[in-house]
Amino acid sequence: MTFRSITDTMLRILIGGWDMSLEILLIIMSLDYITGVVCAFRNKSVNSSIGYKGLLKKSTILIIIILAAQVDRMLGTDNHVFRNCTALSFTVNDALSILENFGKIGVRFPRFLMVALEKLQEEIETMPGQEVGENLPVADKPLIKDKPQRSKSNLK
Repeated sequence: MTFRSITDTMLRILIGGWDMSLEILLIIMSLDYITGVVCAFRNKSVNSSIGYKGLLKKSTILIIIILAAQVDRMLGTDNHVFRNCTALSFTVNDALSILENFGKIGVRFPRFLMVALEKLQEEIETMPGQEVGENLPVADKPLIKDKPQRSKSNLK
């Protein structure tokens, strides 16, 4: 097997293959990281640990994309519904972050772009199954609460 065939097989297994939604996500994630670094240099607040956390966040996004692709595989959805919706959600979030970074460094951009992305983000966040304004869980909060410890008085 060649390196290319091994890579293609791994991409197919992990993320269901490579397509435009993943390509756009990767481009937007890269631009978000780059504009964040530029913003930090511009504001004289460069910090390697913040940059490292940014890379960790981007890696986590890719892991969540793999998770969504595996859900698609388990459900037999050949059109990658979960993976593409997940990619769209992160793409919109990172695109908004890029515009925020531009604002912080004083670069003007068309306001309609920010409005359109905010509207799309709002629609994604209010999809069926989520209440309006409900935030998705974040890594520092456990999704499953620990069971309370039983004391000897509870065992009676």
